[in-house]
Amino acid sequence: MIKEANIFSYFGYKIFGESIRKNASKYYELEKSLMQAMISMPPEMYIATARMVSLVFAISGAIIGLFLSVMVIYFVGLPKTLFPISFPEPFYSFWMSYRHFFIGGAICAVITLILYFIGHFMFILYPSTVISDRKSKIDKALPHAITYMYSLSLGGMDLIQIFKSLAGYPEVYSEVSKEAARIIRDMDLLGKDLRTALSDAVELSPSENFKEFLHGLITIIDSGGDITKYFENRGEFYLERSRQDQKNFLEFLGLMAESYITAFVAGPLFLIIIQTVMIVMGQGSGTSLYAVIYGVIPIGSFFFAMIIKLLAPTGTGKPPELKVSEKGRRPENEHSKFIEGKIKSWGRRKTIYNPLKPIKRNPFYVFVLSIPLGIGFFVYGLIRNPYVPSMDTMRWIFMIDDYLFISFFIVFAPFVIFHEAGKKKINRTLRLTPIFLSKLASANESGMSIYRAITMIARTDTTPLKKEIIKIKSDLDWGISLNNALIRFANRLRVFELSRTITLLNEALKSTGNVTEVLMISAKDTSNAELLRRERLSNMFMYVIIIYIAFFVFIGIVYIISTTFLSTLAESAQEAAESGASISMLQTIDTETYNNIFMHAAVFQGIFAGLVAGVMGEGSLSSGIKHSLLMLTMAYILFNVFI
Repeated sequence: MIKEANIFSYFGYKIFGESIRKNASKYYELEKSLMQAMISMPPEMYIATARMVSLVFAISGAIIGLFLSVMVIYFVGLPKTLFPISFPEPFYSFWMSYRHFFIGGAICAVITLILYFIGHFMFILYPSTVISDRKSKIDKALPHAITYMYSLSLGGMDLIQIFKSLAGYPEVYSEVSKEAARIIRDMDLLGKDLRTALSDAVELSPSENFKEFLHGLITIIDSGGDITKYFENRGEFYLERSRQDQKNFLEFLGLMAESYITAFVAGPLFLIIIQTVMIVMGQGSGTSLYAVIYGVIPIGSFFFAMIIKLLAPTGTGKPPELKVSEKGRRPENEHSKFIEGKIKSWGRRKTIYNPLKPIKRNPFYVFVLSIPLGIGFFVYGLIRNPYVPSMDTMRWIFMIDDYLFISFFIVFAPFVIFHEAGKKKINRTLRLTPIFLSKLASANESGMSIYRAITMIARTDTTPLKKEIIKIKSDLDWGISLNNALIRFANRLRVFELSRTITLLNEALKSTGNVTEVLMISAKDTSNAELLRRERLSNMFMYVIIIYIAFFVFIGIVYIISTTFLSTLAESAQEAAESGASISMLQTIDTETYNNIFMHAAVFQGIFAGLVAGVMGEGSLSSGIKHSLLMLTMAYILFNVFI
């Protein structure tokens, strides 16, 4: 959507500006919403943009409506008696002669109005959507941002400098950093004092937690209290509140898990059984059964997963690449340029020798290879089993469905391998980083310098993090500063929580000489984040188990229907035919067709239940693909090996 005014906005303002200015008093709440959403547009310009977009939507609706009118009138045709109302002459003759114009105009008008209001409501709802997203991100980052402010305050940095430092890391502290940047902007550009800037930030912030934090900060400034102590207490308070919010979300997930099992496991299973019995009795059709298997299960489950994804707390985002400090570097000359060129050349050669490295960094790159392979295998299946117009469509689908399912596996299996390997590395790093920082703090507290402490840990450490600690020591041996060595350490691992910890550690080290205290604060911040993550995963894992149990129940009952119920009916039909009895409803049962249909039901249930399990268990659709592949494999083997 539009964040800033552009040529399109200015053009709309020229057209609608006069009428908008007459109603300027109505846009007070909109102006506040735009400021809370940090949309850099005055309300008059935003309204003009909304009207222009609505106008474009309306014109598009008129064109679509005209096309549909022509299709309905000249190709589909109008019934003779569209309305069961008799008109007196000559109105009836006039209506019958020109009714296609009226109906076409009505279709155009309805679609035009629908699209116009869609465009209008998009702009009405957009600020509230952004505000809600910003509120969630602020609440998530606030405990860590306050810990960052506490560490800087502990070193003696004044409050204005703390906000300036926080504003410099929007990629790490997200929307909290942007709120700090707005406070600094009000002071530097608008000439406000700190207290006034904080008061204005209270009015404009979308987060109640951040407002409460600023209110307390204003009180501390007015009373001359201990700001450092306030930061320490508030950091612990909002961390505990984050735990409570997480607990509430987990309870909400429990409700959603029960809803999913009722609506998209037990419900479709009940409908499948009822429809099968009705078909056996000769009172039903296959259309309803197809609608449940090919419509309700996949579409309903997918949208259910998307709803949970939208309602879940926002993730940490992509890990930022921290900038190495330029301070202390030698001025550029021909020799340094030559060395930098050699380093870049060596990096390119290293990438060529290790082509999997970019895929390990970003597993989505593997789709460049896996998607063509999967499509190629499916095309091979189509060539082996071409569609002939005279053949039954469902029979042909049953011939190529194996190639489709295997193609799905070919496309997503490599992604799952690299994605899970990357997650394993991230989890290992998050688990070991607090331990490393605590060891460093303990060694420094005993009187050992940072360099000697890192050297000692690199020699004695036995964890998988040892290689990275050795690289930190090597950087220090080559004369790289501790700050830059830690930044290089974070950039190599590219884990968001680690980047945030290194940012806190480096900035705190610049403001204080108490290295031990800073290391302990950094270790505590990392430990708190890791504890929250592990608590969330351990509780959400229960819902993954629930999804798996529901899936096993589903395929178990479908398996019983296929192997027992249908086979019994087929045998009864055969015995009836041999005895000369007339039981026509049993003679219509095609066990092979229904076995294939039920296999599709089990496979679709597995694929989309896996996505739901991923969102519930780890908050990610990408994490759900491994569950989808596992459930697909179990359902496919069950029906192809045992039936």
